[in-house]
Amino acid sequence: MKLRNILIGAALSATALTGCNFGDQNVDPWTSNDLDLKHVFTYTQSKMFTSGHEGFRGNLIMAGPMAQNTACLYSTGIGFGTNDGYTEATWSNIYGNVLKNIEDAKGKLVKQGGHDYMIGQFNVVKVVNMLRLTELYGDIPYAQAGLGYENLTFYPKYDAQKDVLNMMVDDLLDSRAKIEGANDTDISNYDMYDADISRKAQYQKLINSLLIKIGVMMSEADPSRGAEIFKMGYNNTHGYITDWSETSYVRHVEAGGPWGQHVNGSGIAVEGQVGGMSYAYISEVALKFMQNHHDPRLFRVASHFDYSGGVNKAVMNTALYHDFDPFAVAGDEGEFKKVHYRGVRLGDNGDGNRGLFWRNSGDVAQQAAYWMDQNAQVGDEYAFAQEGQFITLTGLNPATFNRLTPSIIIGADEVAFLIAEASLIPTYGVNDAQAFRRGVELALAKYDAVNFPGADFESSFVELYKSQKDPSYSQEQNKTQYVNDAVSRYNAAADKRDVVITEHWIALMGNGYKSFALVTRTGGPSFIPEVIPTNERNYNLPSYDIDPVIDNDAAKVGTHQVVKHRGGVTDFVRPKRFPYPNRELNVNASNVEEAITRQRGNVGAATHFIAIPQWYSKK
Repeated sequence: MKLRNILIGAALSATALTGCNFGDQNVDPWTSNDLDLKHVFTYTQSKMFTSGHEGFRGNLIMAGPMAQNTACLYSTGIGFGTNDGYTEATWSNIYGNVLKNIEDAKGKLVKQGGHDYMIGQFNVVKVVNMLRLTELYGDIPYAQAGLGYENLTFYPKYDAQKDVLNMMVDDLLDSRAKIEGANDTDISNYDMYDADISRKAQYQKLINSLLIKIGVMMSEADPSRGAEIFKMGYNNTHGYITDWSETSYVRHVEAGGPWGQHVNGSGIAVEGQVGGMSYAYISEVALKFMQNHHDPRLFRVASHFDYSGGVNKAVMNTALYHDFDPFAVAGDEGEFKKVHYRGVRLGDNGDGNRGLFWRNSGDVAQQAAYWMDQNAQVGDEYAFAQEGQFITLTGLNPATFNRLTPSIIIGADEVAFLIAEASLIPTYGVNDAQAFRRGVELALAKYDAVNFPGADFESSFVELYKSQKDPSYSQEQNKTQYVNDAVSRYNAAADKRDVVITEHWIALMGNGYKSFALVTRTGGPSFIPEVIPTNERNYNLPSYDIDPVIDNDAAKVGTHQVVKHRGGVTDFVRPKRFPYPNRELNVNASNVEEAITRQRGNVGAATHFIAIPQWYSKK
């Protein structure tokens, strides 16, 4: 079935399937049973990825910055704060728009009979959606959620996260059996989950990979049970995802415009087309890690912003650059260096998170520019084509992360990293010595293998680097070298699991949901602090009497301390979860309070709820 026809059907479905919170979704008399189920199916597959409103908030503002491989100058996430307008969006999108329609569709299929495999497919989509919710929020409604119109349970109970994960396993095993019983020709191509293998094999490998993920997800809280679940996927005869041809992903198109049902929601937010500039940057800690390890992905994932015309784009004109070097690292604290790529520090105060140096003449900090020629005119020495390119923040590249970027359900690189991690946990009884190498190789191959945009940008800036800095540079040779260096670090490390987690973390750049879950579960990478140390809450900017951007001979005369991080609501503790939506606290109060009390345990009310570890978190 051609993608165009699927999209038309999904668009028609969207006009009837959108909803909001539990109360709204359960009293609406227009149910998915009134619509063609194949349209409902594709709608529920894609909706978690296509909301610009939600992607802007849940991914770019909150999850990614808290995980610290990206940053955002909407400082709620990076500042460890709360804002219901940002954190409820993911909840409302999945419960209001997806889950109700899955349960309604399953009910109709049960009544019709003879469609067990399709019930299995719907359950896979349910698990994919609900995994995101429990990774972000902790305990969530699962058993009773989405069933209100059928059985009048309008405000469902919250299930403990351990129980949620076990119910997901039951659903996946049931789905695997149902799909196993189908002929390959029975399973329709009317499906938004794309892959380059047969549909039956695709779902079998996807299910097994999700079992591997849930199994490793339990490694901190219940490694014995986690090992059992891991082996359910790892040892199954149908196999798991091992390369990009087997990977399920959603392709996106421009049909319907920025607020439509088919664009990549986070990507359209990076482009600034769903509520203005999103200020989505790369964090300093992630950028410096990539630069220090000569990561070839810098040519694909990083760029400067061009915000002319009200659309956020990558600066594509290589003629503007001189002495271009993406691997040159910005100065340490108390030091200013003119470099092309600089990230955003962990902090919620502008002088601290993006200050470059202190101007003694004006008693003010010089901050990095948000985008090309911000507050500069062509011909000024601060213009981008002159010295401005050395003081402009490094963005999450809109040439690569945009409305057309594919949404990966679970990547081949993720599965390899999970297996590499499991190989280091004795309880799991697996010893795949090559899994880590495969994970790094697959992570570097991802952007071309799954047809991410940005290939032209990458090749242009590789050529720019060669022409202006290193004529002998080879992108392919650097990829090989990066893999070999990563394996060498792994072999030499006392804590090999931290090396695996770090490479997994950097490979997830742009997907804040998954990177947040990885950091929350493992506490790694080890260089991301659990609690911001006292000596990292302020920042010492180098101070100058003469402008060092314009005068290369300007000498530092001292330092000036500015506030970097103010502690948020957690007293400098990195958040472990999103708070529950305010509306849930009002209309489903007893069930929410029961869940909060259960998750707090013996931790007193003085500790903000978002600082309480989840069940699956490293304690």
